[in-house]
Amino acid sequence: MGVVWLAQRVDGNFDQQVAIKLLKRGMDSQAILKRFLQERRILAKLQHPNIVRLLDGGTSASDRPYYVMERVEGETIGDFAKHRQLSVAARIRLVAKIADALAYAHAQLVVHRDLKPSNVMVDAEGEPHLPDFGIAKLIEDSDDAIRTGTGLQVMSPAYAAPEQLLGEPISTVTDVYALGLLLFELLVGELPPQRRVATPAQLALELAKETSTQVSATAQKLPAARITDLYGARGNARQLTRILSGDLDVIVGKALQRDPARRYASASAFAADLRRWLNGHPIAARPDSVGYRARTFMRRHRLGVAVASAERKDDVKLSSALQKAVEEDPSLRVDHVQDTGETVLEGQGEMHLRV
Repeated sequence: MGVVWLAQRVDGNFDQQVAIKLLKRGMDSQAILKRFLQERRILAKLQHPNIVRLLDGGTSASDRPYYVMERVEGETIGDFAKHRQLSVAARIRLVAKIADALAYAHAQLVVHRDLKPSNVMVDAEGEPHLPDFGIAKLIEDSDDAIRTGTGLQVMSPAYAAPEQLLGEPISTVTDVYALGLLLFELLVGELPPQRRVATPAQLALELAKETSTQVSATAQKLPAARITDLYGARGNARQLTRILSGDLDVIVGKALQRDPARRYASASAFAADLRRWLNGHPIAARPDSVGYRARTFMRRHRLGVAVASAERKDDVKLSSALQKAVEEDPSLRVDHVQDTGETVLEGQGEMHLRV
């Protein structure tokens, strides 16, 4: 729809480089012109540190509309993570910030609709930015909603939510699904198996099924060379699988639910669970239990949880809860029994990929 140019300010007052998006020649139909102007209008109302700022706009001498954006010097999020061999936790922190930006956009009644790795830039300081709202939708724009439901594919099929592919109504949780896909690919370097089909029609058929693949299951099958490429020589499939199993599987799986009503209700709820995982706290997407809280406690205190020999009834209850936690979660293991009779348990938190 538009072509983006790098531009340099030349009035001599100060140095500044910006990005100018100009409507392509020949793409001046009323529908495309309306979408371009809507993108400009959307960017004008969004003021967030992780969304590219609109600086100016107008019409060129050739009567084509344009707008001027701040320039983000950096890489796409996938390249940034790969080139720096970011840890799992560092990747999740990036996605949580993107979720914050989406939550802000949603509060301004804007749905992005085209979130994918190539549409997220990360600058040299490690801050992610959303630069492209080319097919974003204003929620109050009812005629746009109708047009979306007619099968007009204003989307990237590989990253589209099921409701987009099937011509069903879209909403803010459509972006939550795309964010889940982005996280999946960022963690294991590829999309879920259901996404690896030839055509949008085949993809729609696959996504109509109530099936999904856990991100840890994909990690388990990754060749060593792929994991080294993603995380460096310190990573391996067993280690990565152990980190992704459990809560991260639940978080990603909830974001990728076929039924929009079963996903996270908002991008902010998704971000909150990601940060709970980062901090070792129980996530909202998983049913609560004593055993689950014991497991998250042990992971949060990953330098080791020492349990003294049970001499009182309360100690027996605590030891039983911790033992049950270890049995339910293989990422927590009994490292050794000290001479003092204290059992030391350590979790996945000490592994490089987590940090």
